Amino acid sequence: MNKNIHVFIVDDNRLLREGLVSMLAEQEDLVVVGAAANGRLALEKIIELRPEVALIDIGMPGKDGIEVTQALHKEAPEVKVIILGMIDLTDEIMACIEAGAAGYVLKEASFTYLVETIRSADRGESFCSPRMAASLFSRIAELAVERMPKLSKSSVRLTAREVDIINLIAEGLANKEIAQRLFIETQTVKNHIHNILDKLQLHNRLEAVEFARQRNLLKKQP
Repeated sequence: MNKNIHVFIVDDNRLLREGLVSMLAEQEDLVVVGAAANGRLALEKIIELRPEVALIDIGMPGKDGIEVTQALHKEAPEVKVIILGMIDLTDEIMACIEAGAAGYVLKEASFTYLVETIRSADRGESFCSPRMAASLFSRIAELAVERMPKLSKSSVRLTAREVDIINLIAEGLANKEIAQRLFIETQTVKNHIHNILDKLQLHNRLEAVEFARQRNLLKKQP
């Protein structure tokens, strides 16, 4: 491994908290820098220590995981937060993402999955299981459809390049990969996406994909 990833653990269950500390310590690239049993203390220590990743239980007394994540997003935005949850409710996961979490892992998940999520978060990648991702996409699509009548009656038109970019987003490509596919700069891709969202009065890439789907602008995959 190229570097160590410093991790802070927050869970009011002592057995789980100490178990995670012990298990993560066995990974060569993971260094547990601290642990806390409640959100208030965790917030103070994480802001002080600035670990790369914080594992935070969603259901703690006092400040819960979402509240701690919201505070960290403001006070220490460089810290990647992974929420530890009990159930995969879409609304709960959406709340975590809106609070600034980089990942959501069920406590029933395997230790291997948790470790990979930590490494993914450290790389700057958002991470959740395929089942959760499908559920989130469906929910975001529903929200987009609610706004669709207003947009469908508008005179907004996308350029051929913008349509190409939305199609590549629909394929799951990141900005860098889109740039390579179209032989343009990554910043140019970002500018196009910004213009698309601004033009269509949308909030994110998935809403743009759903808009294109409603307009039959997505190419059929072979």
